[in-house]
Amino acid sequence: MEDFDVVIIGGSIAGSVAGRYLAEAGMRTLIVEAAKTPREKPCSGIQFGYFEKLLGRKIPKDKLCQNQLKSLYMEYPNGKSFKVPFSMLNFTRDVFDNWLNEIAVEAGANFRDGVRCTEFEHKQQSFIVKLRPKHQDIEQVRTKYLIAADGLTSSIRRKLKPQDFSQKPLAPTMNYYLRTIGDGDLDPHTLYQFWNLNYNNLMFAWAYKKNDLWVIGTGHTDNVIKRCDMLLKYVKNTFRLQGDIVKREGYASTFRLDAPNHVFLGTNNLFFAGDAAGLVDMYRGLGMDAAALSGRLVAKAIIKSEKNKIPAIKLYEKKMRKVIVKINKNSEKQLLTYKSNDELLRALKKSFLKMGISTLFANLLNKILPPNKIKLLPT
Repeated sequence: MEDFDVVIIGGSIAGSVAGRYLAEAGMRTLIVEAAKTPREKPCSGIQFGYFEKLLGRKIPKDKLCQNQLKSLYMEYPNGKSFKVPFSMLNFTRDVFDNWLNEIAVEAGANFRDGVRCTEFEHKQQSFIVKLRPKHQDIEQVRTKYLIAADGLTSSIRRKLKPQDFSQKPLAPTMNYYLRTIGDGDLDPHTLYQFWNLNYNNLMFAWAYKKNDLWVIGTGHTDNVIKRCDMLLKYVKNTFRLQGDIVKREGYASTFRLDAPNHVFLGTNNLFFAGDAAGLVDMYRGLGMDAAALSGRLVAKAIIKSEKNKIPAIKLYEKKMRKVIVKINKNSEKQLLTYKSNDELLRALKKSFLKMGISTLFANLLNKILPPNKIKLLPT
């Protein structure tokens, strides 16, 4: 049986970031990813500039999309809109996540893809983790620390806390990828947000460009395909966009992200990071920054614990406290709390000016703040 200091289940952002920091500290680390990589993942792949601080690395230009995003367009339910300059990182998750895995390996981490975690058990001071490579027999590894970074479908969290999952899918989303004839009246350097309950009753609907494809997408609890069709028709007519759908990408999870205090960071030497910890913020429409931060901080907590013998879970919980408070507060602001577009419009008018000013200020502040004190945007 092979021994590791840390085994990480999940090779996306949280797992890869944690694995790199742990390997750099000299800890024998194994990252296990169920999919064969590089692999596509339903995700906006859009982040604010401070994301690189959380990663601890500047993203190489060839890992980003060809079209940079430099501004944000927001449209209210009544059709009124405004556009502000705001630089954002734009990437596809297959290329980006593969790069994160590569630099984790360069740091000394072991990485195995196409391998599933089938079972784990805590024995004395270590975990025995059962792994199944595709078409091969189950293997066992032993580790002192176990990190679950296996996303919203986390098998480890489902085993430990089955009550955190619904019997049916929740919060379904849909993306249409269009190959277009030009860009119409859309700007390929702008992220478009449409705040309208007819399209999305979870957060906002969206449109943005990834290299040579436009992405039109939304989320809705009632017939998400119908809502996405409505949005597509609106975008095509309003912005004179011409083109055909070349790919459809849907996603739905049974994770109860709307449950009070759904964030769970772990117990003893078993930790949860990223989406598996419930760090998706539906109000912000983002989770990658919180995933990177949690990966960084869980690694720092384990490294510090090894030196001063303070329980790593206590250090991790302390470091993540402000993020958890923000996510719990934002969960109370989700669009599902609004019954009509008129009600949503009043709320947006009341809060967006204040939020915009605080976001711009926080964005400037993030340029000088250390990574562990970064303010996740929008505020």
